[in-house]
Amino acid sequence: MTTSIISLQNVHLSLDSRAGSVSILNGVGLEIEAGQSVAIVGPSGSGKTSLLMILAGLERATSGAVRVVGQD
Repeated sequence: MTTSIISLQNVHLSLDSRAGSVSILNGVGLEIEAGQSVAIVGPSGSGKTSLLMILAGLERATSGAVRVVGQD
């Protein structure tokens, strides 16, 4: 049986700007198992850094579930 080290379920992130609320992440789901290698790639402005900020605990998701090594 494998154990998820990182689990994201239906994660959303919205941030406020001068123009109003900006949706950064929309319904992201991700499961990373122990021993797996993963690359986060995409064009500029696609939410890679925001996703990593959430995983590091430096930003809170607007909604959804984020678990890292079994902890919310």
